[in-house]
Amino acid sequence: MSGPVTVTPGAPLPDPAWNPLPGPPVRGETMHELFDWCVRRYPDATAVVDGPRRVSYAELAAASHDFAAELAERGVGPGDLVPVLMPRSAELLAVLLAVVRRGAAYAALDPRWPKERIGALLERLAAPLMAVAEDASWPVPVWRVGQADFAALAAGGRRAPEVTVRGDDASAVFFTSGTTGTPKGVLTAHRGNVRLFDEWAFAPVGGRAVMPQSLAATWDAFGLDSWAVLLGGGTVLVLSDTVELARRLRELIAQQSVDTVFLPTAVLHMVIDTDLDAFTGLRVVGTGGERLSPVHARRFVERHPDIPLHNMYGPVECTIAATGHIVTLADCQDTAGVPLGRPYGNTAAYVLDGDEPCAVGETGEICLSGAGLALGYLGDPELTAQKFVKVPVGPDGALLTVYRTGDLGHRSADGLLHFDGRADRQVKMRGYRVELDDVERTARLVPGVGSCRVVPLHGPDGACEDLCLFYVATATGTADDAAALTEPEPEHVRAVLAERLPGYLLPARVHRLAALPVLEDRKVDGHALAELAERLRAQEAAAGTAPRDGTETRLAAVFGEVLGLEQVPRDTSFFLLGGNSLYAAQLCQLVEREFAVDIAMAQVFDAPSVRALAEVLDAGGSGGADG
Repeated sequence: MSGPVTVTPGAPLPDPAWNPLPGPPVRGETMHELFDWCVRRYPDATAVVDGPRRVSYAELAAASHDFAAELAERGVGPGDLVPVLMPRSAELLAVLLAVVRRGAAYAALDPRWPKERIGALLERLAAPLMAVAEDASWPVPVWRVGQADFAALAAGGRRAPEVTVRGDDASAVFFTSGTTGTPKGVLTAHRGNVRLFDEWAFAPVGGRAVMPQSLAATWDAFGLDSWAVLLGGGTVLVLSDTVELARRLRELIAQQSVDTVFLPTAVLHMVIDTDLDAFTGLRVVGTGGERLSPVHARRFVERHPDIPLHNMYGPVECTIAATGHIVTLADCQDTAGVPLGRPYGNTAAYVLDGDEPCAVGETGEICLSGAGLALGYLGDPELTAQKFVKVPVGPDGALLTVYRTGDLGHRSADGLLHFDGRADRQVKMRGYRVELDDVERTARLVPGVGSCRVVPLHGPDGACEDLCLFYVATATGTADDAAALTEPEPEHVRAVLAERLPGYLLPARVHRLAALPVLEDRKVDGHALAELAERLRAQEAAAGTAPRDGTETRLAAVFGEVLGLEQVPRDTSFFLLGGNSLYAAQLCQLVEREFAVDIAMAQVFDAPSVRALAEVLDAGGSGGADG
């Protein structure tokens, strides 16, 4: 494989010392052992702030023991997989701790996912029960967890019978987008979390970090603002999502003593663009999920030289994070981009061409090894064997198991790992790993959709912002009644997909074509479609009636500032123009600045055009805080 850096003949191979030597855990080998270590030392310290409620370590531990006893009575034990359908809350954290105490693994599901998708995942999990926050009918027994009285649970002292749990036991299942159309279930182990949080430099043990918990539990990075804090003696502040964190960052620092945050890359970029001084007062900032923009990184480092900015990298198959790097000004000027850094403890990173290590500066596939490796894919031993392989990269050529990430990268002469792109059709969007084949496979199940292709839409910084679906329609209806034959319109196709796909997989744009462009070998010309998608996006922005004078003209200017458009029609949806939920949050901030009125994100979704939102503003209605 060739790379962006010229390699001279005889260039050195990577130094084995770039991978840290493995060592045993210090405080325990399971997640709940690390948590209980903190409970013994800081029993009265605040573990969770959830709205007006403050839950101490002793109270959260007691609730997790009580919930574990409930799980035991309901038949949950070692090796079980327990789906959890609950919003962010202190109760959610107690339930997850209870599940791992029982030697089981949790599978966090999102209440916003289509019910059909959740039902399919429940079938794959073969769960003995499902923990939920609201009553509903599901094909498995349901355990409804209401709002807990943590003080009463602490006084009750109920406990489950002890079970043996080891570091190699599964602790969680995370479902990712899959090329087969079926989400891949990645089984992660206790040891993956312990290797990071036993001695975590980002939020030091005993450092009493105060950190917002805003990441979805369905994403393995959830561990960065939940377990990273609770396994080290800090305080978790429960929020509704990362958009709320971005909007309230100044307030949280000033009023809640927040000193540590992790923001997905796209959210970090947004805050840097809209309120660079909002970070003032923080002790440390972390980011990851997508490629970090050198322009944004430079602006942060120049404005906040005393706040370390950690750029983190790692697929779910290596549990949360594999490498990290504190960004410097020199990194922001590196033509290779901001580095991914060096491996964390008990983790090893290799750049391979096949099974052979690449020379310094040579691009190859990033492969990961160590205690963070997942146990494999749920119910798919063939894929597990394909992605988790043994290669001769150990001492003296010994075979080691590595995970082939599909990411391309290279090592610089100083040992820093750099990201060079993807080897397949997988993209990172809003922190999620998305297989474009997964979206296409679902689209082909829509009646009347024939050939189709999904292409990513990129923003000015090169990050994937959204997806565009092109399809060729086939007639549906009764063959002997030509008048009844119909072809699905793009709006209908997108509406059907909205019922079947989670929001991060739903294409923002859907276009019908007479035929997909193809290359000489009859393969779909993805490059041509990508160019077409960009042209159509520009045309949509330029088409339509111009905004009227007054509120519409001022609001159109705000739309244009957020979306990077010179012209914004009055009747075209913000989201069809390229907006997404992150941009919607930025739009709310700028509207507040321009009009001195607080609008909620829900109002943007309900009135997404310039004309419709201008009517809301002219009516003087305020949506209040957006949670």
